[in-house]
Amino acid sequence: MGLWGSACATVSPVRPLAPDGDYGTRAPFIFQAAAPDGRWILACQAREDTDQDGKVEVRFDPHGGLMGDLARPYLFLEPGEGLAVDDVLTWDSEGRRLVLLSGGAIRLLDTTTNEETRLGDWSDEDAETKAPRPPMRASFSRDGQRLLYLRREGARTVTVLREVSSGEERQVDTGPGLLGQAFLHPDGHWMVFDVVAKDTDQDGALKWPQEQTTLAPARCRGLVLSSSYMGFHGDQPVRRFQRIEGGPNIEGEDILRPVGEGLLRRAPDGALLFEDEDGDRETWVPASCKAHLLAVDAPREQLIVGCDAREGLADLELHGASRHLRLGRKVFIEAGRLATDDPRPRLLAVYATSSAGVSMQDADLDVLDLERRTLTTHSPESRWITGLGAQALLLEEETSTSRLWLWNAETGQKQEVGEVRDGSYDRVGDHLFYRGWLMDLGAGQVLGPLEDEPETIDTRGRALHFLQPRPDGTPGRRAASWGPVRWRPAVTTK
Repeated sequence: MGLWGSACATVSPVRPLAPDGDYGTRAPFIFQAAAPDGRWILACQAREDTDQDGKVEVRFDPHGGLMGDLARPYLFLEPGEGLAVDDVLTWDSEGRRLVLLSGGAIRLLDTTTNEETRLGDWSDEDAETKAPRPPMRASFSRDGQRLLYLRREGARTVTVLREVSSGEERQVDTGPGLLGQAFLHPDGHWMVFDVVAKDTDQDGALKWPQEQTTLAPARCRGLVLSSSYMGFHGDQPVRRFQRIEGGPNIEGEDILRPVGEGLLRRAPDGALLFEDEDGDRETWVPASCKAHLLAVDAPREQLIVGCDAREGLADLELHGASRHLRLGRKVFIEAGRLATDDPRPRLLAVYATSSAGVSMQDADLDVLDLERRTLTTHSPESRWITGLGAQALLLEEETSTSRLWLWNAETGQKQEVGEVRDGSYDRVGDHLFYRGWLMDLGAGQVLGPLEDEPETIDTRGRALHFLQPRPDGTPGRRAASWGPVRWRPAVTTK
């Protein structure tokens, strides 16, 4: 009996890791995702002439919409035609385990052992959402050992916490109201629930809010070049927090987010307070700061804030338990939170200045080292691309050329990558593809240039390519490329 063929767990022999071969059929192929090590690929394909115009074709619109024949998702665990699925909700950080929808059920699939477990009933009602991302119905902990997911029991939606290794489960009480999404907080100590508890739009019913955008439906969405947001229809949810080990649901408009095993709150006077597991509160940022929260460094229990904002500039400071450090620079409040794609960042990019009267476009790039609690100012031509650990990728824009550099915050050394080329951005694990170059950020190594832009890369030094040339036309309006696709070495040595 094949996959999806049984209501209980099924086990097959261990599958080889990402074997070579052609994935998909000779038909329009819209790449969606792949495992970090390439062991599986998720894509949408249109394999029939559903619009009966005498040809099989899919074209894109600027909002990610697919025009032409109907495409549906396929999961490729090995070369060939793949498995038709309704959706893939999430996967663990290694890409070993997937949570997917198929045949009206939510299923857990271990792609190493081929073990499949039917977790419960579910529908694919989120397929038509036009939100940037659908509500979270399942999520793994960072170490992949816990899974929080939603399933249907009759007319009810229940939340279940599963220990992945043992299969032990317990239902979680999310409190009264209409549950819309649930997920595990990245810090690993909390479950988070978004619940519609009140009829805030006063239409006589509790309804999960639907974002109104010009985006195409989420399922099989293509490349998005533009979109507009027009608010939402429905009721405003509240956010509740519960510790992994259980206990009461905690909610309140003063809660900013979890920090480790505690919660960060904003007091009525504006002070930022840390509340520990016993409910005791400690002031981390005083009210006199009038803090704009820029980033939270949970592993080191410190906050990066802008204090005493005037004319759009605020003093950059570090605060925490018995810690206060003025960094001597001013940040632009309009820039908002300091974002990073490193799950446990050491480095943060800050565009700062030492005085008023400077526009954000003319600000310096400062790199904040959260471990050393120091700032390093780079040249005005430098721009931050990404970072991992002590390594940062910087772009230096000159008059005639732009060059990429790897900078090590630990040693202060800079390593030239090369001139930027055509290409986009893709990061998988420690590996990064950016503007024609492949790098290993973890090792601080330049692996080499890529002549052709891939659909994605993996952690084994491979790149995923179409076998057929890409169709002509602008990215937002051209026809979809045709499968199949194949993994091949990303950089070839000559």
